[in-house]
Amino acid sequence: MLIPKLIALAASAALWATAGPAWAGSQARHAPATVPINNLARTPYQGWNTYYGLGSTFTEQTIKDEADALVSKGLAAAGYNYVWIDGGWWNGARDASGAITVDSTQWPDGMKAVADYIHSRGLKAGIYTDSGLNGCGGANQGSYGRYQQDVNQFAGWGYDAVKVDFCGSEQMGLDPATVYGQFRDAVLNNSSHRPMLFNICNPFIPETGAAPGRSAFDSYTFGPSTGNSWRTDTDIGFPNDVRYSDVLRNLDADAAHPEAAGPGHWNDPDYLGPDLGMTDAESRSQFSMWSIVAAPLMIGSDVRKLSDSAVAMLTNAEVLAVDQDRLGIQGTALSAPTASGAQVWTKPLANGDVAVALLNRGTTPQLISTTAGKIGLSTSGSYAVRDLWQHSTTESAGTISATVAPHDVVLYRVSRNGNPATMTPATTLSPATLTATAQAALPLVAPGDSFPVSATFTDNGRLAVRNVKLTLAVPAGWTATPTTPAAKDRLDSGQSIAATWQVTAAPGALPGTDQLAVTAGYDWQGAYSGATSRLQTLSATESTQVQVPAAPPSGTGPLSHHPWLDAASGYLVPRVDLDDAGGGPLTMHGVGYPTGVGTASPSTIDYYVGGQCSTLTATVGIDDSADFDPTGGTAVFQVYGDGVKLYDSGLVTRAAPQSASVNLGTAKVISLVVGDGGDGGYNDRTDWGGLRITCGAPVGTQPSGPWPHFAPSSSVSATATSANAGYPAGNAVDGQVTTLWHSQFSPVHDPLPISLTMDLGSVQTVTGLTYQPRLDGAITGTITGYTVEVSSDGVTFTPAAAAGTWTQDALLKSVEFAPVSARYVRLTATAAADGYASAADVSVAARPTA
Repeated sequence: MLIPKLIALAASAALWATAGPAWAGSQARHAPATVPINNLARTPYQGWNTYYGLGSTFTEQTIKDEADALVSKGLAAAGYNYVWIDGGWWNGARDASGAITVDSTQWPDGMKAVADYIHSRGLKAGIYTDSGLNGCGGANQGSYGRYQQDVNQFAGWGYDAVKVDFCGSEQMGLDPATVYGQFRDAVLNNSSHRPMLFNICNPFIPETGAAPGRSAFDSYTFGPSTGNSWRTDTDIGFPNDVRYSDVLRNLDADAAHPEAAGPGHWNDPDYLGPDLGMTDAESRSQFSMWSIVAAPLMIGSDVRKLSDSAVAMLTNAEVLAVDQDRLGIQGTALSAPTASGAQVWTKPLANGDVAVALLNRGTTPQLISTTAGKIGLSTSGSYAVRDLWQHSTTESAGTISATVAPHDVVLYRVSRNGNPATMTPATTLSPATLTATAQAALPLVAPGDSFPVSATFTDNGRLAVRNVKLTLAVPAGWTATPTTPAAKDRLDSGQSIAATWQVTAAPGALPGTDQLAVTAGYDWQGAYSGATSRLQTLSATESTQVQVPAAPPSGTGPLSHHPWLDAASGYLVPRVDLDDAGGGPLTMHGVGYPTGVGTASPSTIDYYVGGQCSTLTATVGIDDSADFDPTGGTAVFQVYGDGVKLYDSGLVTRAAPQSASVNLGTAKVISLVVGDGGDGGYNDRTDWGGLRITCGAPVGTQPSGPWPHFAPSSSVSATATSANAGYPAGNAVDGQVTTLWHSQFSPVHDPLPISLTMDLGSVQTVTGLTYQPRLDGAITGTITGYTVEVSSDGVTFTPAAAAGTWTQDALLKSVEFAPVSARYVRLTATAAADGYASAADVSVAARPTA
C-alpha cells in the first residue's frame, strides 16, 4: 500500500496549506521587499562547499585539490566559482588580541595563502563562522562579540564570501534578525572595503517548533534586507548522506515565500548532493527544481570524486540557463501535489518563454500534464516544447505532458514559436498500468499471478501520426497476451489509442523488482520539401517497475527477520534488532528486546504476508537512547492491512511502552507506521520490540508450487576471496539476516573485485540467487555491481547471467538466469559502497537434480 507516500504527501499538504503565494496558479509576483544589500549575486551564485562531501575533515591541500577539480572538470567554466570552506577549519583558538589563529598542521601556509591559491585558479573564496559564542562544531567557534574584528580578518585574508550559522546564537537565545543585521553591517563595513557575499544559515530542527522570530521559516522576513541568501529549512542530510525526502521537504519550505527572492537576495534550500546517496534520477530532480526556484547552486559533494554523469548533469547549460535567468523570478507550483505525488511547477523567463517542471514525488511512473494556458502563455497556434535533459524539441497544439519516472522530473522550456511542419509532434505514452496482487511502494506481483496491463498513446501535435502500434515487453519467462487491438492507422491531433494485455508472471520468479516496458511506434510525415517526403519512423518507451515479494512467512517467529518490501525512517534508516539512532540493543523503560525494529518518526515499513498470517504482536515505545534529552520522545504506532487501519496505540511516551496484539485478517501487505505524538518528530527514537508474527504453513515452492525453492542453508557452505576477522563468509549463508559477511577492512582494505562462492553440497538445477544487504543501518559493502558464475567442479566457472547492477539500499535483490546444473555459485562484487563487499544473506534458488 501507499502509506509511506501518503505520510510524506500529508506533511507536504500541511505546509502547502500555508503557502498560498507559492501555488496560487498565477504568475503575478510581488515586487522585491527591499533593495539588495550589495551588488553581488544578481543571479543565484554557484560554487562548492565542504560540508556534505568532506564533513569537518579537510586540510589546506584538500581545499587546493578541490579548487583544481572545479577547474579541470569544467565546473568552474559552467559558473561554479565559489570555493567555500565550512565548519571544521577552525577550533576556536584566538591570540591575545582576539584574532583568530588556526592549526598550522591543517593550514601550513595560513588562511590567506589558501584564498590566494583559490584566486589564482580564477575562483572566489568563502569562509564560515557562527553568530554565537560557540559554533555547531564546538565551544568558542563563533564570532559573537567580535563580528567586525572577524569580518575584517576574513576580508584581510582575501575571502569573498562568508556563511554565518546560528547554533551558538540558538544556545544563547538570541534573535536572528538582530544578530544577522549586526553581522551584515560588519560585512558592509569591513576594513578592506572588500565586496563580500553574505549567506545566512539559520537552521533548526523544524519539528521542535522554535519560538517566534527564531524559526528558519521566518528568515524570509529579514533576509532580503540582510543577506544575499538565507536558508529556508534545515540540512538536507548528513555528510556523505543526502536523502530525497529531505530534498522535497526543503523544496516545499523554500516555495513558501517566492516573493522574497530576486536579484541579489535568494531563498536558499541548501546544497546539491549528487553521488551522496540519491539515485541519478533524484539528483537530476533536485538540480532541476533548484533551478526552477532560482536557488543558489552550491555543490555539496567531493568534487574530486564526482562521477562523469554527475558532472554532465551539473554542467547542463540549458538547465543552468533556467536557474541563471536574468529576470530573477522564483518559480512556483501550479497546485499542491496530487495524492500520488504529481506536481507542475513553472518559471517565467526573461525572453517570454516559460520553464515547466513536471515533478514526480511518488514511487511509480506518472503521466503529468498541463496546458500552455495554465502555464501563462497566451494563445498561439503552436508551441515549441524543448526538453532540457534530452536536448530535443517537439511541437504541441497546447498540451504540455510527459510520463515521469519515480522521484524524477521532466524539465521543459516552452515557447510560442512551434512549427508543426518541421518539428516532430509532441506525444505522450502512459506508463503501463496494472491491477496488481497488492500494493506497497510498488505494485506487487506474486510468482505465477495473472493480471491485466493497459497503456495509452496520444498525439499532442497539430499534425497526424500514422501506423501507430503498441507493444509490451515483460521479463524472461513471463507472458503477455493482447486483449484489445494495439494498432491504429492514424491518430489526429488530440486523439489516443489504448491497448490492454493479460500478463502472467513466471512461476518461480525471484523476489526483487522487474520492468514492464510499453513501446509505441509511429510514423510522422511533416511537410514536403519539393518532391521529398519528410517521413520519419519514431518510437517512445515507458517502463513501470513491479515488485515480486519474498514468499510470506510461516509458523511463528520474528517478523524483523523477514525481508521488508520497503522501509523509511525519519532519521537515517530502520535497523533490524537495533535502535535507530545509535545502533545499540532495543531497550524501553529498562527492558531489553533481542528482536524487533528500531526506527524514528515518521516511519513506515511494509511486509508482504500474502493473507497467510493471523496475528502480529509487539511492545511499542520510545527507546531508552532518547533519554539523553528530556524533550521530544513521543509517538503514535499504527498497523495497517492493505491500507485499512488495524491498530492504533494512541499517544505513547517514554514512560509507558505498550503491548500490541493485532488481528491481521486476510491482509496481504501489512504496514508498520510511526507518527509523531503531536510535538514533532524530534527525538522520537521508536521501537517495535519483540516483533513477532503468527502465520500458516509454508507456501508451495517449485516444481509443484509457484514460489521459488532455495537450497537450504544447512547444506550450503561458503568461501570468499576476502573476509575480515569476525565476519566470515559463512555468515552470508547461515540463514540469519543479523549476521554479516564483510570483506577485510583491518589491518588492510582489500580492493574490489571480491568474490563469495557458495557450495551447494551437490549438483543441482540453479535458476538464480537473492542478495540481502546489511540491515544494521550502515551501507558499507552494499554491492551495487556484480557478476554471477557457476561451476560443477569448483575449478572452471562460466557466466550464468550478464553483469548487472543493484541499487544502494537495504532491499532484497535478486538475479535470475536460465536453469543450469551446478554445485558452485560465485557472486563477485565489482562495485560496492565504500569499496568493500558485504552481505547479510545470499540464497541460491535451486532444485536437486534427479
